[in-house]
Amino acid sequence: MEPYISVIIPVYNAEATLNKCVDSVLMQQFSDFEVILVDDGSKDGSFQICEEYARKDNRVTVIHKENGGVSSARNRGLEIAKGKWVTFVDSDDYLGNVFLPNEEVGADIVFGSYLNVIDAREVGGFSSKVMREASLGDVVARYGNDTILRGPCAKWFRRDLIGNIRFPEDMKVGEDTCFVWQYLSRCQTCGVLPQSTYYVRLSAMTSEQKYGMRVDYAVQSLTRLKTAFEPMAVHLGVKRSLFFSFIGYFKLVSSEEWKRKRALWYGNHSIKEFYRYVWPDLSVKQKVRLVMAFLLRK
Repeated sequence: MEPYISVIIPVYNAEATLNKCVDSVLMQQFSDFEVILVDDGSKDGSFQICEEYARKDNRVTVIHKENGGVSSARNRGLEIAKGKWVTFVDSDDYLGNVFLPNEEVGADIVFGSYLNVIDAREVGGFSSKVMREASLGDVVARYGNDTILRGPCAKWFRRDLIGNIRFPEDMKVGEDTCFVWQYLSRCQTCGVLPQSTYYVRLSAMTSEQKYGMRVDYAVQSLTRLKTAFEPMAVHLGVKRSLFFSFIGYFKLVSSEEWKRKRALWYGNHSIKEFYRYVWPDLSVKQKVRLVMAFLLRK
């Protein structure tokens, strides 16, 4: 009999956090699930930890593969997932003990809540209670800039709707958002399980330190994101202004390069096209700020 939920956990050099992560899944009150541990070429003790879990619990399947990045690991898990629903858990995160739904949810995508954790201290998060009674289009419009809609964690996807959607393996930033947006373009309805809590371990590193990139790479990433964003926005009636914050994010993480030569950003034809795309839906305040940014090159 096939499991109700497939839990896909990409693993890379995670020996310090992997036990807590996997234990939090196996101790769920709801037990009709499979765990797929995808060891993405770890160099530490993660290999042995994964194998030990597979020996102890027949719900655990382990895949060992050459290192290819988190997207390739998630995609490998999707290839063998058998559950009606699929959820993703990062190996440095963990779950509350009622994270997995123990009831049928009649929706295309289901949202849980999450809490951010730094050094075992909770530092904010998101309660999916605020999504109750809202349409999927309203949810995306209101919370599209939040972590809950930027990545695949703290939510459940119908495997039949995922179909051939996969995480772009040639992107290092924004690949998880591409996956979510492509999936949302196939959805009509959403459900909410506010009692389900996903704990996100945060790093003290800034985005610039963690994801710093060249402007040309930022442009390539934004191009891929826009390709995923447009059909989703049309399908759900979401304004283009939602994409504006993503342009701003990539402007930030590529700033080390363009601040030395500002024409790399402000003179880039593709970047100007991104701004033209969102311009009709920007507020007056946003338009003024954008004009000033170009005039002052800041």
